[in-house]
Parts: sequence; structure tokens; C-alpha cells
Amino acid sequence: MQKPAKHLFKFNGPTAYALQNLRSGMIYCQHYTAYNDPFEYWTRIFEGIPDPEWEPERFLAAVRAWGFDVRTIAQAKAEPLIWDNFRAYFGECQHYVPPFEVMRQGMRIACFGSEQNDLLMWSHYGDGLRGFCIVFDENLIADVEPKGYLLDVAYLEAPPKVDSFVYGIAWDQDWYSQTAIDETNVAIKYQGKMGLREELQMYEEAGANALRTMRDIWQQVFATKPTEWSYERERRLLVQTEKTDDTPVFRRYPHEAVKEVILGERMPEAYRSEVLAVLKTSYAGVRVKTAHRAQGIYTLIID
Repeated sequence: MQKPAKHLFKFNGPTAYALQNLRSGMIYCQHYTAYNDPFEYWTRIFEGIPDPEWEPERFLAAVRAWGFDVRTIAQAKAEPLIWDNFRAYFGECQHYVPPFEVMRQGMRIACFGSEQNDLLMWSHYGDGLRGFCIVFDENLIADVEPKGYLLDVAYLEAPPKVDSFVYGIAWDQDWYSQTAIDETNVAIKYQGKMGLREELQMYEEAGANALRTMRDIWQQVFATKPTEWSYERERRLLVQTEKTDDTPVFRRYPHEAVKEVILGERMPEAYRSEVLAVLKTSYAGVRVKTAHRAQGIYTLIID
């Protein structure tokens, strides 16, 4: 089932590039080094199977992702299910660890706002109400091939530290939980084993926890910025490519992905005529609104 539609807001200055991208139905996606934040992708990533003696904190985090609530190495050693099996299990989970460093090099990013009347976004990216904002349906943006991933950016005081191995364990636990849920539902429906309902809830909670861990790590690896940027309330489209350099890509979207176009009230008249001509030709029926300053209060009215 498709998620309910949410909107992405792409703010543009009154440039020839923005107009051409609108005309072509393209989103410009860049390598992280092209952005002006020098701390982009500054997350520290830990890799490899953790050793319980040399990396106790990493080891315990991996064990907790496995589903055991232990806080010390002594507790882990006292639990045979952990201590007798962790080497075999960790060795298996190593195959599920994503190569985050390689993925970040190939990832391309497009940035969006979360609010259509954000004063600073209109000032900085909309060139002081001289540009325009495209309102996209996020489902129609993400589901184009190759599939994109949408994340809310987290704004932090310090760069996060993430463990790719914990992600691998969470991936395995999510897979295990989903398999167990399917098998349990079959047993309940076709074998009448109604007593398994409590187990079903346990598997659902375990799967939800694993999925939450993966999402948190994914966000920390690909979508964190210093708190100074929090005014942007950025939503980020990630597109994985096979590129090994830093060249950008243009991602095509269906024209029905555009729900509205909002023009800034200070847009030059000649540029406004060009935008309206593109909309009439390629986006017939799309609502066109204007963002203008309210009288007596620092806010924008869009109508």
C-alpha cells in the first residue's frame, strides 16, 4: 500500500538552470562534496566484527541488537546463548553489513524544504521572493527508477558515531522477525494454533525495534547536519548510483509529481512570463500561487 502523499518543497532562484530543470522535468542531484556545509557526511563509521575484550561497547551494542538486554561483558559471558554462539552468529551477520563508505561515494542528494512559507528558505534559496517553489508529491518523486530514499535530516550538536555491524545484525533480526510472523500467521490461520498470538506480538515488536535501529543508522550516515542548519528543516532525497567520482546526476520525474508552483512576489516580470509559459506547455492544470509578504507581520501569505 502506498503511503499517504506528503509534499516536498523545492525552492529555486530565478535562474536559467532552474527554468531548464522545470521544463525538462529533472531534479539535480549532487555528490555531498558539492554542498556548502563542510561537515556533510562527517559521521564516523565503525566497521568489522567487534571483539568483546578490545571493543566491549561495540560488542554489547551488537548483542543488544541481537535481542539480549545485557550491559556488561560479564553478563554476556554468563549467558550461554550469547557466549557459545556469538562467533558463529556474528560471522554470519558480517555478510549483511552495508558498505557505507562506498555507498556514500556513489550517493547523490537532492534537498527539499518541509514548509512552503518558510521565510529563510524563501530568502536564501528563493532569492528573496524573486524565485519560485515547486511543490512535489513525495511518493511520485521517490518511486521513480532507480528508487530514491527520503529522509528527514537530523540536526545534532556533534557528528554521530555509527556501527555498520549493528546495522547488519538489525537487518538479520528484521528478516528473522518477518519470516517468523509469516509462519506464525499460517499456523494460526490454517492450523488453528491460537495460542501463538502472544508469540506473534513478540515477533512484531522485535521487527519494529530492528527496523527502527536501521532507520536511525541510515539517517546518521546519510542525513545529519550541525544544529546551525536546523532552520532549513531539510528533507533529503538519496539516489544510489554506481559512480566513483563526484559528478552530479539528473533524476527525471513524472510531470504529475508537480502539484503546485508558487511564485515569489518579487520575481522579475520577464522571468515570470517564462515560468508561466513552461507551466502552460508542460504542466497544464497545475495550480499556480504567489507567495507575498503580509502587512504588519513577518510572515508570508500564499494564495
